[in-house]
Amino acid sequence: MQKLLITSILLLFGLTILIGQETNKALDLEIEKLYKSSEIPGFSVAIVNSDAVVFEKSYGYENLDEHLEFSTQQRFNIASISKTFIGIGIMSLVEEGKLTLDTPINDLLPFKVHNPHHTTEITIRHLATHRSSILDNGIEKKSWYLDSPLILSKKEIGKDTYNTFSSWSANTKTSLGEFLKAALTKNGEHYAKKRFAKTVPGDTYVYSNIGAALAAYIIELKTSMPYDLYIEKLVATEFGFPAGVWKHRSEQLPTSYFQNMLEIPAYRPMLYPTGGMMLSCEELSNYLIHMIKGFMGESKILKPESFQKMMNLSEGNGVFWALKGKKIGHNGGNYGVICLMSFDKETGIGKILLTNISSYDSDNILKQVVQIWDAL
Repeated sequence: MQKLLITSILLLFGLTILIGQETNKALDLEIEKLYKSSEIPGFSVAIVNSDAVVFEKSYGYENLDEHLEFSTQQRFNIASISKTFIGIGIMSLVEEGKLTLDTPINDLLPFKVHNPHHTTEITIRHLATHRSSILDNGIEKKSWYLDSPLILSKKEIGKDTYNTFSSWSANTKTSLGEFLKAALTKNGEHYAKKRFAKTVPGDTYVYSNIGAALAAYIIELKTSMPYDLYIEKLVATEFGFPAGVWKHRSEQLPTSYFQNMLEIPAYRPMLYPTGGMMLSCEELSNYLIHMIKGFMGESKILKPESFQKMMNLSEGNGVFWALKGKKIGHNGGNYGVICLMSFDKETGIGKILLTNISSYDSDNILKQVVQIWDAL
């Protein structure tokens, strides 16, 4: 009887593996078909659960001219998915008692940030849920810079894109704290009253990169460590990733493309905590596995209650994590990059997509990315 039971378990285990292999093969064929009918240069995808990577593969090219294939091991800009690490940093400080979600930011900053339309104090919670009333409102043209001269013409990339990159070419690298002070304090070089909404802090959701950067700067102040080094230490200690995860470092960046397949000049962020991290699909998969474990109360990175708060703070918002129905995650996009990452809070199944083209001027590319995402 015992021998029969063992044999049955082994047969069932083998059948499960076989079914999984056949499912992955079918998915691979479907995604390959979608890739071949798309305008996307290259991309990586992954499906994970709380234990392991279930499916992971790259398609197409990281560099079209050199026929360099896209790789799951190639580090790539994860854009606004970077903000989820700010969430981990904030919750770590809450656990250490260095701040609370309801601490006014002016209790922590070396300069004062006030909404000129209201007396209500802006808190950490407001920053974390994009309800701070601090608006980007044109700051994007000041908050990036180019590594090299802009040689592309207005005719090649379009008037709006050309104007954006031209403004970036005139900028010079500024430290995080200096830039925030210049943008958000009354006598600052980049200050504008329009950078603050007329709504009361806490009332209205408006996605804010500069608000997220301010939260990262507060982490820097409370840890007495530059934010980039703090995150390098975090990812090396907790996730085992090699150093060099920031786009503002001097290493060569992977190729990314405009919709007409012209290569995009290397651009780097002043507000780097909000969209400047570089991770491979393999590394991001490992990160998402840890986050799913944490949501299920099985991670030592944060306490279970901290994970629950970070990913369930209020309807639609966690602490720099986005909530939509059963899905928890974050997306990211910029010139030459689309990144998607989420998991189902009931099944614990997560998925990832990273590609080296953006959809700013092409609804077709966006539809193609969504088709691949839906296939996963």
